[in-house]
Amino acid sequence: MTIKRNILLSSLTLLIITAGLILSSCGASSYLGSEDSSYDYVAEEGSATAPEYAMDDAYDSDGSTKRINGEVGQNSLRHVIRNGSMDIAVQDTRATMKEIKEMVNDAEGIVSNSYVYEVREGQYAGSMTLRIPEKQFDFFMEQLETYGKATNVQTGIDDVTMQYVDLESRLNNQLAQEARLVEILDMAESVEEVLEVEKELYRIRGEIESMTAQLNYLKDQVSYATINLNLREETIPTEVITPGAFDNFGKKIQQAFVRSVNFVLSAFSILILGIISMLPVLAMIGIIILIIWLLVKKVTRRKKNKEKEQIEVADKNNE
Repeated sequence: MTIKRNILLSSLTLLIITAGLILSSCGASSYLGSEDSSYDYVAEEGSATAPEYAMDDAYDSDGSTKRINGEVGQNSLRHVIRNGSMDIAVQDTRATMKEIKEMVNDAEGIVSNSYVYEVREGQYAGSMTLRIPEKQFDFFMEQLETYGKATNVQTGIDDVTMQYVDLESRLNNQLAQEARLVEILDMAESVEEVLEVEKELYRIRGEIESMTAQLNYLKDQVSYATINLNLREETIPTEVITPGAFDNFGKKIQQAFVRSVNFVLSAFSILILGIISMLPVLAMIGIIILIIWLLVKKVTRRKKNKEKEQIEVADKNNE
């Protein structure tokens, strides 16, 4: 039984190493073949020059694969992440953001972030992060410029072909190893052999889950372009007379009245709190003033009585 178990474990190790080497070799050869065809193109016999990249490159149905010269092939696949940003001066920030959201929804895109804030009274600004299908990126950038005065317009492309192909190749290798381990698991006869194979299978499946998550994230970034928008309402020149100053005039009066009442109530409450907090001090001062007043009153009374006695004595002497 020990000899048979050792033979099985040796076969397991040999099969895993062999499968990994073969699949890695195949993946690397396919990847190198793709890279050589993309970058070091050699003209076919009978052609004068090598074909150049067409200016009107197209995209496949999911927007993740770029076609060169209108043809899709193993040697022409490119995976790119597109992004852009723009500042727009608009007449009404909130209304414009609502229209942009509707346009994104119609294109089956996503508004991943939206924020509106008040710059000063009556003037608003906002920011948006749009995730739209990659094939509609150029169309969206052009349409957004029609909503107002666009400034700081930027676009960029991040080529992730190497990362994408490498991750996809390593994932395929791991899947192949998983399938091979499942076959070996069926051949195991003892508990130790089963545990050994399951331990390796658990590790492989953990790596598969991690690589799958990375690849799905990369596919999402490639399939959906990102556009960052900053919107701000145009300031009205002071030399221009506009009826806009009287918009919602009744509401502004109400708000001003409420603010005034709140200010008076706040000041009154502060005064009351100040008086209450000063009561012990005021009581002490009051007691001191009362004592001084009583002393002064007593001294004054004595002085008056003395003067009165002197007057009476003087009158008797005169008689």
